Amino acid sequence: MKYAVFLLSFISIGLMANPSPADAFSMETTTCFGTCPAYRVDVFSDGVIVYRGDAHTKLVGTYRLPSNPDLFQRILRLLDENSFQKFRDDYGWVGEGEESPCSEEWTDHPSTVLSLQFASNIKTVHHYHGCKGFDREEELEALEKTLFELIDLRDYVGT
Repeated sequence: MKYAVFLLSFISIGLMANPSPADAFSMETTTCFGTCPAYRVDVFSDGVIVYRGDAHTKLVGTYRLPSNPDLFQRILRLLDENSFQKFRDDYGWVGEGEESPCSEEWTDHPSTVLSLQFASNIKTVHHYHGCKGFDREEELEALEKTLFELIDLRDYVGT
């Protein structure tokens, strides 16, 4: 009996130590063959915003930006208006035997990765900017630009 109580206590502590992750949105860009900015920004549902500039940005390093409690909800609305869940998971290089969504593939371009974790679901869209001519290409590029402006990253990333 003591063993069962100990085991149950151990399992309960383990569950408390691993809470489910918070709802969050992230936007990340990678470098290119040149000076493309590489950064990541995480926007949490409680309004916390964390920015990490990796290369070719105005601010390099990790910073907590001013909190914005409404931003996460505004991002959710924008993603919903743009049918984010209906985008493919990957626009870029594909594995052997897989069909590419790209009609053309150019090298040495950056990527943008958009990821939403909400209500225990995760949706990630990886967009390699050398992937050209796919369905909804203009929509995805416009969404990335709008998110950059909505999160107000210009002062941290640059132009």
